[in-house]
Amino acid sequence: MKIHNYDTKLPELSKCPFCGEEPIAYLKGNEYSKKRSITIKCPKCLIKRTTGAISQSTEWLEGKSIQLWNNRVKKIIVNKTNLSL
Repeated sequence: MKIHNYDTKLPELSKCPFCGEEPIAYLKGNEYSKKRSITIKCPKCLIKRTTGAISQSTEWLEGKSIQLWNNRVKKIIVNKTNLSL
């Protein structure tokens, strides 16, 4: 998985837990900039999560962003399931 430009879809990302839409990742910065960040955003309900890094590589940031988005999705689904019991 590589993010080169804005509006890149990442196949490893889980769908939005609120509406089920495919999220889009936005990369700000690159390997040569001091600070970089990735924002994962749902184009339908506009929920988003931004992960930033200063000293880590873009590959590390991509992996961390995917991990945090997917874990958040799992937690919300588990909480919704527990509420219906």
